[in-house]
Amino acid sequence: MSLFSQLLAEYIHRKNIRTYSLAEYCGIDPSMMYKIIRGKRTPASIDTIDKISAFLKLTPGEYKELRTAYQITQVGYENYYRRRDMFDFLNNFQEIANIGSLSPSFMTMSEYSNTLVALNNETEVNHAVFTAVTSQIQKGQGRIRMLVRPDYQFLIHLLTSASPGGSNLVISHMICLNNTEQVTAAKKNYNLHCLMNILPLCACGYQYQPRYYYENVSSQLETFPLFPYLILTDEYAVVLSGTLQAGFLTRQQDLLAMLSRIFGHAAALSRPLLTKIDNIYDQLKYVQQILDADSAIEFTFQMTPCMTALLPAHYLDKYINPQLPSREIFIKHFEAHIRGTYARHVQRNHVLIFSEEGIQEFLQTGHLEEYPSYVYTPFEKEDRIHLIRLLVGELRNGLYQMRMLKQSIGSVRNGANIYITPNAGYLLFTPLNSGTPIYLNIEEAGLLQTFLDFFDTMEESLFYSPEETINRLELLLQEYTS
Repeated sequence: MSLFSQLLAEYIHRKNIRTYSLAEYCGIDPSMMYKIIRGKRTPASIDTIDKISAFLKLTPGEYKELRTAYQITQVGYENYYRRRDMFDFLNNFQEIANIGSLSPSFMTMSEYSNTLVALNNETEVNHAVFTAVTSQIQKGQGRIRMLVRPDYQFLIHLLTSASPGGSNLVISHMICLNNTEQVTAAKKNYNLHCLMNILPLCACGYQYQPRYYYENVSSQLETFPLFPYLILTDEYAVVLSGTLQAGFLTRQQDLLAMLSRIFGHAAALSRPLLTKIDNIYDQLKYVQQILDADSAIEFTFQMTPCMTALLPAHYLDKYINPQLPSREIFIKHFEAHIRGTYARHVQRNHVLIFSEEGIQEFLQTGHLEEYPSYVYTPFEKEDRIHLIRLLVGELRNGLYQMRMLKQSIGSVRNGANIYITPNAGYLLFTPLNSGTPIYLNIEEAGLLQTFLDFFDTMEESLFYSPEETINRLELLLQEYTS
């Protein structure tokens, strides 16, 4: 029996329901209903689940449980929870990427008289980490090397709250990723949650360099490694237990040297997880490299749609900042980028996902999420209208694959903007109180597949049909021009 059929049979037995009456109410042949209850068939649609729930008089909690069981039966346990996590990631992205910080008075640095100090509980561990990390941050340079779980929230909050602008401090962070698609006991996709936890560090002023290696995380958590984690600064090493509630701190130079060698050997076996692309010139170059590569399918996910491919050439001279260094050369490269992007959309299986709210945002502000505010000035009203009319024209001719969401997923401003292919992609977002977007290239295969799978399997009910999209955009244009 399936998870759904087991739960359905339990509800029917508990509520003393006659199967024939249930089938009759749902408009299903009784023999088919028996097969559904025995797990040999599954209902054809969620509408049938709604009818079954109504007849059984299920509570909201019971209905949610039955619907979840149905969806798991339809797509599989791992797929269901991975896609659910991905939706939550996009929907709550602004909060995830802009994590809160510690109060500056939360702790004070300690002067450790001994060069080797035992840490016997969580408070002592956090105090040692605070001292080691804060002393390095105050120097504004050097290195912090970390082999530690990304869900160590105290450390993440500490680094984000103390982040200086334009720091020369390099943070090398080695992260263990799961080498299976199996969800954790908490029904989470482990690798995606690793990405969620480190995003705030990518937005800080440090030179943050996350790297990864693979391990079977579930089996690793079931073993008893004594001290698997390490935080290493120029002056201190903090070695931590798997629970992050015990360990030791040392300032002994011979131990620091030994741990530094061990970290270096391990780092050489790891790979870059995300690489931050810091300037608009490198951004254009990187995106073009992705566009030039072959791919069977690709998606762009932006609530305010990426309209680079539709930009008229005269917009560049009109709106690019006159003070931008090497402005003429930049415009020349940008024109080539526009041509290449349009050809890519037309020739390849490229799907652009955006929202009606995102179109409204652009019509109101003339703001393009993917470019820094220092590069251009927002478009004037008539040029915004013209650009959306070009978008509608591409929808009519059917060469440009676009899908408009009925409701935004996540924030229109400061949300996640993703371009993804099977081989590479990027995550773009603008931190709160910033006008400069952050580009993070993504090459790790598991994250690429998680993103692709989610976009490729989004429910049709989330989107307007092409005809509805055109009609609603036309209405928006009429409303905005009246």
